[in-house]
Amino acid sequence: MHNMTKRGSTYYVRLIVPQDRWQDVGRATAARAGTRRDIVKSLHTKDYRQALLRRDAKLAAIRTEVDAALAAHGLPPLHGDWSPACCDLRQQLTDQALEARQALEEANDYRKPYYLNDDPTTGVIVSESISDRDFGADVVRESLSASAQRIAQATGGPAGQKAARDAYQQAQAIAFGTATPLGVLLDRWFPQLDGVVTKELIDRHHRALSRLGQHLAEAAGIETSDPEGYARSIAIERIDRKTAGHFREWLEKVPGVGPRVVGFHLSTMNTFWKWAQDVGYAEVNPWAGSTRGLKRKISLASRARGEKRPYTDAELVQLLTQARERVAQPKRSQWARVIYDMLRLAPLTGCRQNELASLTVGRVIRPQHPGQLWRISITENVSKTRSSVRELPLHPIAQAVIEQRLADLPNPHDADAMIFPECKPGGRDDKPGHYLSKRYATFLKSVLGEDNTVDFHSFRRCFATFIKQAEANGADSCSDLVLDHLLGHKPVTLATNTYAAKRFDWSVYDRAITEMGERGIAEAVLQAMRA
Repeated sequence: MHNMTKRGSTYYVRLIVPQDRWQDVGRATAARAGTRRDIVKSLHTKDYRQALLRRDAKLAAIRTEVDAALAAHGLPPLHGDWSPACCDLRQQLTDQALEARQALEEANDYRKPYYLNDDPTTGVIVSESISDRDFGADVVRESLSASAQRIAQATGGPAGQKAARDAYQQAQAIAFGTATPLGVLLDRWFPQLDGVVTKELIDRHHRALSRLGQHLAEAAGIETSDPEGYARSIAIERIDRKTAGHFREWLEKVPGVGPRVVGFHLSTMNTFWKWAQDVGYAEVNPWAGSTRGLKRKISLASRARGEKRPYTDAELVQLLTQARERVAQPKRSQWARVIYDMLRLAPLTGCRQNELASLTVGRVIRPQHPGQLWRISITENVSKTRSSVRELPLHPIAQAVIEQRLADLPNPHDADAMIFPECKPGGRDDKPGHYLSKRYATFLKSVLGEDNTVDFHSFRRCFATFIKQAEANGADSCSDLVLDHLLGHKPVTLATNTYAAKRFDWSVYDRAITEMGERGIAEAVLQAMRA
């Protein structure tokens, strides 16, 4: 009910005061708290139809009273000379239509029959009375039409008339239940993502919707300061394959937006529309196949920037040497030791950055039998995917790092104590690897200079390279399937990802790590790690 509320069985009109005028209106109307957010007056009726008829006149009277009170205090009128932008007017029209939709759904649709000669016994109905819903529908059409004309006045000319006509048709469709604005569905979709996907991914979805709104507003010749809000006002039925195609073409021309970001945005749309299909609000998914050809463009863009690669042996030695020297400095940063330890753990375990930064005492597994290697456990709460949940044997050099870290922890400590307490959680998802990422990037640039082809993930590439080099040098345990298990990847072939065991005996992985150190890593690198 637009600008109306109900208390008990009586209807009231409600004038909402703009936030920047709360204090002015509170002062002018002698509000007890000093501010006034809204003004509510009774319409003195319990009948919905009568309330709708009285609403606009009562609102105008309240505005006049408030403006007079403001003028008496030397303050400008409630709305001054300000007029909302066309996009804001359209959003208001959508909100008005949604409120009308709810009111119409709640209204009584009973039509009283009128019988021939006013005699019910004849059974002949000559006409019916107008129901509350019928009356409300007429009022809604008039109200929406009046609001749409404000869009025409704000824009002006034939373009304004067309914008008003389009906005009215969409608002009417929303009010009468034949169209649904994206905002209504997004308010249902986003809560279902909480706790299921990362906050970073949710932020990415919002950026995609903002760009969609910007595109749709530009296509309609509208300026907007809230592009996502504009997108939320658009009915889902308006988005077709042509719109999807134009959006991709527009995205690819936006400065600073590469093919990978284009793919992210289109993926957001595709995911949301699949959900909308599942809940019955979309007949087809216009975004299906919208990313066709992007994979090739992403590959070409990656080559232009420089494809990611593992570190060379010389670079590993250089990084290790520099890190060790910084640890030895009298006034070293607390991150110097962290980075030096990571430089020895990451290439020997193949762990991701956050998997190492989040390592706890309880995830260190000591061997039960002589000859077994120490292990670390990558649990589901820190793993990237389900396949990433795994246990990793520690090369003796990596084991020495963990042993020293454990020895440095204050006693007593419990199983949840962080192995790297310096790695405080941060970022949108409170990940321990957040600040490590920033510090390592600074260290890497200071040692190797600007080089887009390497990053922390390159240590994971080094691990894979070491395993495959060991296999090429005759290491029987360093197979592709063992490497997939150690990296936490889902094997590619049906035989290995469906029929083969998901995990082998510990001894298989122990041998792979041992053989990797003996046959896959250059002696100069091992020496730099031991020093």
